[in-house]
Amino acid sequence: MTAKQFQGTVLATVAGSWRRISLLVAGLLTLVVAQPGVARAADTVQFAGDASRGNGVAVPFEGFTDRRGGPVPIGGAVGVDLVLGSTARPYLPCQHYDPLARTGDTFVNACQERGSYTTYTRFPAGGGLVFPNGYFMGNAQPDRVRGGALPTGWGSRTAGLSFEFYPELRRDGDYVHSRFYIDRFAHRANGWAYSAAVGHIALTTLADPDTARLGGRMTVGGRAPAPGRAKVVIFGGAARSSTGYPISSFAVQTGSGAPTWISSPLYAGNQRITVTDTATHRSCVLDRYGVRGPNNVVDFDLAAPGFGHPDSVCTS
Repeated sequence: MTAKQFQGTVLATVAGSWRRISLLVAGLLTLVVAQPGVARAADTVQFAGDASRGNGVAVPFEGFTDRRGGPVPIGGAVGVDLVLGSTARPYLPCQHYDPLARTGDTFVNACQERGSYTTYTRFPAGGGLVFPNGYFMGNAQPDRVRGGALPTGWGSRTAGLSFEFYPELRRDGDYVHSRFYIDRFAHRANGWAYSAAVGHIALTTLADPDTARLGGRMTVGGRAPAPGRAKVVIFGGAARSSTGYPISSFAVQTGSGAPTWISSPLYAGNQRITVTDTATHRSCVLDRYGVRGPNNVVDFDLAAPGFGHPDSVCTS
């Protein structure tokens, strides 16, 4: 794959079903996100900074490797969401963007993916570590629209950083999509406030130990749903980085019109499944515990109460 083809592949991934993944994360964790109009004032007034952080915050996260610690076997990207406010009541400044009005947060021009990730870093197959010196969120970011720098104060005001991995599109269904969250920056050094060391994360497939996959039938009263009607989002599983830092996984599947669904690989463990009927805007959340291995069947019927599961929790 050429560099240009790889860039187009990853951009297609962002433009597709993954673009709003962090909003889904916030929704599943029942986190409260402010509305854009309110948040614009809150971003500059309510979310006070910590001057003792100096230049900002840093995460000793190097990136991804193969299972033996060598160069990555595939290309991909890592999206990072900046959370202001608090972990319990977060505000994600880069999520607040109106593409029609081209307006959003006070510092939306500092967002690499306006309406989505704060930064989105691509890497090619066979490359070295993505962040060999760690990941840094400073108090000034490049103005990605007008050029120059924006004094955002984001580093001093960071409540948390969420890291999510995406394989290149053609290998999207083969690899675990890992994620982890950082919300403590207790160590001061070299003018920065550092989090716990994350080290690196080994890319994992379904053939590796301690992985899982879910799938099953997806119908509406026994018939296949129209393409795009059913959307399945899964968060869960448990694994560890090279330093032992806890990481988890996620998967998103949008129906193609077939009467079945299947997830990308996940880390084994407890899984939270959210199914959305995009035609009715109804969602149901279902928990499954101790999920392990490649053949875990969960069927859904969008026409049935609880989408076929009395133990699910649904929106009205």
